[in-house]
Amino acid sequence: MRLAREFQTATVKAALAAFAVKGGSRRYLVADEVGLGKTVVARDVVEALSRKAGRPLVVYYIASGSAVSHQNKPRVVEFLEKAELKKAVRTPDRLSLVAVSTPPDATVAIYALSPDTSFPRTSRASLSGGKAVERAFVAQLLVKAYPSVIARLPANFLQLQATSGWLGALAVARKRMADAPPGLVARYRDALQREFAEFKTSGAAPSFAGRLVELALLNQRAFIGRLRRALCLACLVHQPPDIIILDEFQKYRDLIKGEAPVDPLMAQLLKGNGKRPPALLLLSATPYKLFASRWEEGRGIQAHREFFGLIDFLAGGKVRVEAQTHFKAFGDTLRLLVQAPVAERAPLAAEAAALRDHLQALLSPVIGRTERDGFTRGHGNLEPDLLRLPAASEVADVAVYRHLVRSTDANRRADTLAYWSSVPLPAQALGQRYAITRDRIFKPTRGLMALTRRRRDDLAPVIWPDAKLRALAATTPPEKLALPWIAPSLPWWDLSGAWAEQGQETKLLMFSRFKATPPAVTSLLSFGVEAHLIDRRGGYEKAYARRKIKLSGPPGPVMAAFHPSIWLIRNTDPATAPDRSRAGLRRWVRKKIKEALRPLKIDVVRSSAAKRKRRRSIGRVLSGIEKHAGLADRSANAWAAVVGHDRLAKASVQAWREAEPVSWISPRELEDLVTYAIAAPGVIVGRALWRHAADTLNPDTYPCVVRLSWQGLRPYLDNPVLLSAIGGSSAVEGLLAAAFAGNLESVLDEHLWIRSSSQEGVEALAKDLQSSLRLITGGFSFHALGDSERLRLRCHAAMPFGDAEAAPPPKAGAPVLEIEEDLGSVRPDEIRQSFNSPFWPHVLATTSVGQEGLDFHTWCSRVLHWDLPSNPLDLEQREGRIQRYGGLSIRRRLGKVLHEDVFADHTAAASPWRRLSSLAEARLAEKGGLSPWWILPEARVTRQVFERPFGRDVHRYKVLREQRFLYRLALGQPNQEDLLEILAKSEPELLAVLQELTLDLCPFRLAQKKAADAAPSARHTRR
Repeated sequence: MRLAREFQTATVKAALAAFAVKGGSRRYLVADEVGLGKTVVARDVVEALSRKAGRPLVVYYIASGSAVSHQNKPRVVEFLEKAELKKAVRTPDRLSLVAVSTPPDATVAIYALSPDTSFPRTSRASLSGGKAVERAFVAQLLVKAYPSVIARLPANFLQLQATSGWLGALAVARKRMADAPPGLVARYRDALQREFAEFKTSGAAPSFAGRLVELALLNQRAFIGRLRRALCLACLVHQPPDIIILDEFQKYRDLIKGEAPVDPLMAQLLKGNGKRPPALLLLSATPYKLFASRWEEGRGIQAHREFFGLIDFLAGGKVRVEAQTHFKAFGDTLRLLVQAPVAERAPLAAEAAALRDHLQALLSPVIGRTERDGFTRGHGNLEPDLLRLPAASEVADVAVYRHLVRSTDANRRADTLAYWSSVPLPAQALGQRYAITRDRIFKPTRGLMALTRRRRDDLAPVIWPDAKLRALAATTPPEKLALPWIAPSLPWWDLSGAWAEQGQETKLLMFSRFKATPPAVTSLLSFGVEAHLIDRRGGYEKAYARRKIKLSGPPGPVMAAFHPSIWLIRNTDPATAPDRSRAGLRRWVRKKIKEALRPLKIDVVRSSAAKRKRRRSIGRVLSGIEKHAGLADRSANAWAAVVGHDRLAKASVQAWREAEPVSWISPRELEDLVTYAIAAPGVIVGRALWRHAADTLNPDTYPCVVRLSWQGLRPYLDNPVLLSAIGGSSAVEGLLAAAFAGNLESVLDEHLWIRSSSQEGVEALAKDLQSSLRLITGGFSFHALGDSERLRLRCHAAMPFGDAEAAPPPKAGAPVLEIEEDLGSVRPDEIRQSFNSPFWPHVLATTSVGQEGLDFHTWCSRVLHWDLPSNPLDLEQREGRIQRYGGLSIRRRLGKVLHEDVFADHTAAASPWRRLSSLAEARLAEKGGLSPWWILPEARVTRQVFERPFGRDVHRYKVLREQRFLYRLALGQPNQEDLLEILAKSEPELLAVLQELTLDLCPFRLAQKKAADAAPSARHTRR
C-alpha cells in the first residue's frame, strides 16, 4: 500500500476537521488537480473514521461508471488486512440489493454504487425497469406490502421483456424474501408512501393503493422505475452509510442540488438515520466550470450559479452570500489593478491579496485543492513537450469528403465536415448510431479509396485517405507497434535491435470527439501492422491463426524456454553482474552456473574433441541437472497441473520427470545454459517474481509461476505478428534474442515493482500479470460500400476503450481466435489493465468515457488530441490520465538520473527498482511530498496535436494552456470571459503579480502559512 504524502495527509486532516465540527454540514470537497491521488485521501479518511467508529463502518462509494468503481473500490479500503479486504469489497453493486445481502464480517463494508442504477432520477427518461431479479424481488415485496395493488395489476406486469430467465429470477427473489431482514416490508411500505407522496389522500378520495394502480396502468415502465426507487430508499433506511464518497460528482451533480433536496431518495442519503448526517467526501479535480466562451454565454451563467450552489451545498447559505460579495470585490480589484499605472499597482495588489486571503479563509474549511504549480518553482521547465504532427490533406482525402457530402441528405450536409475531419472512412465507419448514415447504403464511386473485402483479404499495406491517420501512422509505424513490449525505464544493459530504435517512446493515449473514431482508427492501425508483417497465405482470417510454440515429444527448446527453472532462478541473476556488456554478462552467468554445478559434482568436460562438440537438447540437459538437484519431480508436478489433457504435452512432462541425471556437460551445453539463464522467458518471469514475492519458489505456490509462463506469457508471444517482428531462425531463437535485446527482465522487474504495491504474494502477482497478457483480440466492423456487407478488422496492437467488439472464445485446445459477427464488447477494465502493462495494446483510443477518474499513466507518457476539447477543464482531465503518481515520464527520468547509483553495488540481489525507489526517496524528496513521484526536473509528458494547413489546433491548444492560471483568477466571476480578456492582455511583469494572487486552497500550504504566521507571535510571547 502506498503511504500518503505530506500534502495528502494535510488534506485528510482538513476533511476530518470538517466532519468533526459540531452542528456543521459534515461535507468536504477534495478538488486536487488531476493525478494527485484523491483516492489515497479518501482511503486515509475512511481508515481514520473506522478507527473511531467502534463498529463496522459503512462506506457508500458512488462513481459515475463501473470502470472507475472496479478500479477504486478496493483502493479505498486497501489499509485492511488481505483477508478482511476481500470480505469488505464482497458487496452488491446496486443499492436495491443491499438489504438482502449479508453484511461483510469486516471492520469496513464498502458498497460501490452508480447513480443510474442506485439513485435513478425521477424523470421519465431516467426511469427504467432494471434487472429482472430486481423486478422479481419488488413483486415479492408488493405482495406483502400492498397485496391489493399486485392483485389488480395485469399478470406478470413486472416481467417486461424477460422471457426464459423470469422464472429463475422469481425463484431467486423468493429465496431472498425468505432471508430478508425483519422490518424490510414495513420499510418498503413507508418508502412507497414517500416516493408517491403526491398520491397520498384522505377521506372519500381514492385510496393510496388505488392511485398506485391507476399510475401503473398509465405508464408501466415509469411506474416500475419508481417501485425500484422505493426499494432503494427502503434499503438506504435499512443500511445507512457512515460516510459517502462522491467520486467525480460533477458528472451527476444534479443529484445534490440545493441544501434540502426534494428527491426523497437523495434526501435520505444525505440526512441519514441518526442525529447527525453521514460524512460526505466529494472528489473532483473539476467540480465547477471555470470558463465559458461567448458562444456558450448561457452555460457561463449556469456555471456561475453552479459554483455558488456548490458553496451553498457545502457550507450553507450564509457562506454563499459572503463568498459572492467578496468574489465580486476581488474581480473588481483585479480589473483596476490591470488598468492602473505601474506606480499605483502596489496598494491595489495588497487589497486584492487581502480579499483573496479572506476568500481562502472562508472556503478552506470545506474545500481543499492542491496543484502542482505551487510546488514546482525551482524545478526548471516542467511544461509538457508539444509535438506537432503535420497532417496535410491529399486528393484522395478530398474525394472521401466529396463522396460523403454527395451521398448525404441535404439537411445533414452541414455535419459532414466535422465527421470527415475526425472519422477515417466516415461513410463506412459511422454506421447506425449516427443520423447522417443511418439506414443508408453508400455507393462506391470511381477513384474512391475504400475498405473492400479484397483489399482486406490480400493483407496488402494501404495508405488510407485520412490526413490524421497518416500522420499518426508516421509517428507510430507498424514496426514499433508490433514490438511485444515497450522499453524499460531502467535498462540493465544497452537496448539493441528494434528496442534501441524505439528509444524513449512510450504507449499512446488518444482522445477523440466521436465514438466512431477510436474503433475505426485502432482497427486500421492494427490492420497496418498485420499487412506489413505477417504471412498472407490463407487470407486475412487464416493468416492470424498460425501458432508455432507448442510441446511435442521429448523436452526440447520450447519447454526449456518457458520453464521457470528453480535451479537457474536460484543460482543466476544478471542484475548483479559487475560488467553489463554482453560478453561481461555471459562471463558472470557462466561463472555462477559453474559454481552451482560443483556441489552436484557435474563437470564441464573438455578432454576430447568429441566431448567438446557434444550438444544435447537444452531440455535434456536442464531436466538432467534438475534430476540431480532433486527438483525434477517438483517441476514435472507443476507442469502436469498446467498442461491439462494435451497428449503430446503430457508426454513431454513425463519425459522431464524421468530424465536421467547429468554427470557432465560439454562447453557448448554450458553456453546453452548461459543463454537460457539470461534470456529464457520462463526463467525471466520466475526470477522477476522472486524479487518481489519471497514465496515464488515454494512447493505450494510454484505451479502458479509455471501457469503464468505457459498459459500467460507463451500464448501472448505465440502470435504471428510478434514473432515476425522479432525474427530469428526459429520461434524460440527469436524470443531468446528479443528477451535480451529488449531487456525483458528489466521490464518485468519494473512492472512487478509497480503492481506489488497493490498485489501481495506470488499468486496475486502472477494472476495479475496473466490477466494483463490475455486480452482478447477485439475488432470493428466497417460497412462495405454498395451493399449491407460488414467488413470486420481486428484490433490488438491498438485498441479502442469502450467500443471494441470481442472476438469469440477459442475452441477447446485452440489458442486461435476465429472472427465472427455480432459479438459483445471487450470489457473496458480488461483493456485498461492490459494498456497499463508493458505489453499490447500500445495505442489506446477513447472519447470522454476515458477522460475522467481512470489511470493510464503506468506505461504511457504520450497523449494525442485527435480532436481538441472545447474547454480547458476537459484538456486538464485528458492529460491528467498520464500525469499521475510514479508515471512513466517520472520513472524514465529517475532511471536516467540514478542509473549508475542503482547498479553501483552489484552484489545486491534485490530488485533494482526497489533500490532506485529508496535512492529517490533519500535524495530527491522535498517538503510536501510531490517530489519525486509527481514532479521532477525534466520529467515531462508529451502532448501531440495535428498541424494542418490553415488549421487552428496548435494555436487553440496553446491558448488553452496559457490561460490556465487565469481561469483561477476568474473563479466566481459572472462574466468570466470579459475578465479573462483583460487579464490575458497583461504584460509579463503584471502576469507575475497576478499569479501570486490566485486563490490557494491547498491544506498543506495553508497550514505552513499559518504556522509561519504564528511563529513570530510565539517568539514575541516568549520574550
